[in-house]
Amino acid sequence: MSAGPLRVVHVSPRVQARGGIETLHDYHQRLPLPQTFVAFFDRRPTPRSGYINLDFNWRTPLWLMRRRFARALATQAGSLVVYHNGWGLPLWHDLDAASRRAVFLHANPAYHAGDLAVQAGLIDWAAGVTPALRDAWNRVLPELTPARTVIVRAPVEAPPMPRGTRQPGEPIVLGCAGRIERGQKRLDRLPALLRALEVAGLSFRFEALGDGALRVPLERKLGRQVRFHGWVPKQEFWRVLAGWDAIVFFTDFEGGAIALFEAMALGVVPFWPAIGGSWGDVYVPQIDPRCYYPPRDMAALAEAIQKVFQSPPGRLDAMRAQARALVADHSSGAYEAACLAWLRTLMELPRISSARRRRPRLTDLLPLGLVTRLAPGALRLS
Repeated sequence: MSAGPLRVVHVSPRVQARGGIETLHDYHQRLPLPQTFVAFFDRRPTPRSGYINLDFNWRTPLWLMRRRFARALATQAGSLVVYHNGWGLPLWHDLDAASRRAVFLHANPAYHAGDLAVQAGLIDWAAGVTPALRDAWNRVLPELTPARTVIVRAPVEAPPMPRGTRQPGEPIVLGCAGRIERGQKRLDRLPALLRALEVAGLSFRFEALGDGALRVPLERKLGRQVRFHGWVPKQEFWRVLAGWDAIVFFTDFEGGAIALFEAMALGVVPFWPAIGGSWGDVYVPQIDPRCYYPPRDMAALAEAIQKVFQSPPGRLDAMRAQARALVADHSSGAYEAACLAWLRTLMELPRISSARRRRPRLTDLLPLGLVTRLAPGALRLS
């Protein structure tokens, strides 16, 4: 029996920012149904219809976060509430007045391992960006039957971009794209890679698309070794990306990395760490096993880059063609149709989530930054 008109509320750490989750929010906004996007930590956002910024920061105490969240969701009662990365679910599930509740997980199982058990009994449905999450759900949340889980293929809308031909003796152009931060991206490993490439005697240029907390210290440290483009308009992003021979990733926990799919769509050769549980672990070995390097080993990554680009031109062309073929199904139209189908199916299923009464705690009086440092477990107590 239908639960009524479908309305969706996305709650997310950030909505108006740069990164994979935010890119998916841009696609979600195109869906032809009533939606509201609630951000926790957006900085200097642009006001717009269907958007609420709660303006949290590390100084905001948990009790005030709960109050702001309750006020924002009071006008959205009866909606399907989707918690992106599950952030905040234990803290305020009892305040969301949802008709159904879901999580949308954007990293691999290792990243979410500490949170899955907390979600038991609180959600009706789960989406994830990597197939490896299915095993984790089966093991930790058996109530989520196959009808209540879905693995997404993040969409890519790459324009036709001509690729130049690198002449013999020209340097290899390498790059990275996304947030320039330690966190999931682990851009702190970039200096070690550059040293390893120099030791290997490889002729190369390195470029970075994106920005973040590590950009300034890396620019100071690396000098002229790296060209930092910052955040650029999308058309410029595609132009720069199409000029790269290869893209490198240093991540520990990412499940998809939209930049991976975007680069593959342009035929840029990806190098991905063997972290397990991500789309990179699925796709990259199919392009060339040498591109799938031991995690955290920058010497091994440099050696892999050197060996791959010693391949005959025909072999490199085949790798680029395979990369494009693997992401051919990552279309925006397919993603939109799949999203609508998942959401409508969920609203037809019986509700299995509850809203447990949350007991006030001493940590609710503390600012988020202090709780994160001294008592991170409090953020998982429902």
